[in-house]
Amino acid sequence: MPRARAILPSVGPQDPKDVARDTARDLSAVVGELAALKADATHWLTDPEYAALRYRLEAAHAAAEAALMEARRKVRLNER
Repeated sequence: MPRARAILPSVGPQDPKDVARDTARDLSAVVGELAALKADATHWLTDPEYAALRYRLEAAHAAAEAALMEARRKVRLNER
């Protein structure tokens, strides 16, 4: 017996300006969460065996911050 298919409204292309703004907003939350995780790891995980984890959290935080700066730059350019 064939399964019934849900009929979803078609989603058209989104405005790049909206996508850039939404991305910047979402990345801001991600950067904040990574900063909190990095702070917790630095405070609580002091043994050398956790050095790789702390390093990876630092790298992830730096990469997310760089992406956030680029997203904010795109939003500013789109507002002109």
